[in-house]
Amino acid sequence: MSGRYAKWVTQLEVGTLIDLDDVQRAFPDKTRDALKMALGRICEADDPLLARMTRGIYCRRMLGERSLTGVPLNDSTPLEAWAALPWRLAGLGSGLTGINIVNKVGWSTQVPVRYWIAVVGRPPQHPEVEVLFVGRSNQLRRNLTIWEVSLLEAVRCFDDWSEMSWDDALDRFRWKSQRGSYGNNKIRQDLFLQTAKAEKGLGSEFQTRCAALATAATAGLST
Repeated sequence: MSGRYAKWVTQLEVGTLIDLDDVQRAFPDKTRDALKMALGRICEADDPLLARMTRGIYCRRMLGERSLTGVPLNDSTPLEAWAALPWRLAGLGSGLTGINIVNKVGWSTQVPVRYWIAVVGRPPQHPEVEVLFVGRSNQLRRNLTIWEVSLLEAVRCFDDWSEMSWDDALDRFRWKSQRGSYGNNKIRQDLFLQTAKAEKGLGSEFQTRCAALATAATAGLST
């Protein structure tokens, strides 16, 4: 039976992250305990197909790396997998927060030491991932993209981290949007503002700033 699981794993692209739910969908006839044991056996092989990234999450790895490099298993997994791992843990409705997002949109020159990610609900407890997770209660965030949630957080964290006034920050955001500095990221204005209104305890100024930011983003993408 272990060969059946290994065959499924070999079909995954190197660097793919999976969890028990992914495996359960592939093998709906098996119990979760049986799947946990199967994943454990695959990870403990001499040249394993999977690396355990953190509790309950695994990464498809390249065969031969362990014996050739002699480095610990986690160090031989693709760097892209480590970058994707915090977002896998964060789930729907997550986005950058704190100095990370304020720096990303160009309102601060401070360079963040580690990722700060806002999540919906209780923050994940995975200290080995070295990411600061911050819990938020607004369930409507689950309908937004990472970029949209991040912009909510940019406005929320503005007074704590920005190195410029709000008017200057808004002008810079509009200018960078027009230049395409934020890529193809868009704001769905109605949904964004509906979610902003559901943020608790932030007052009318937060709503006004979110509306101004959404307008600036829309104007930037239409030019």
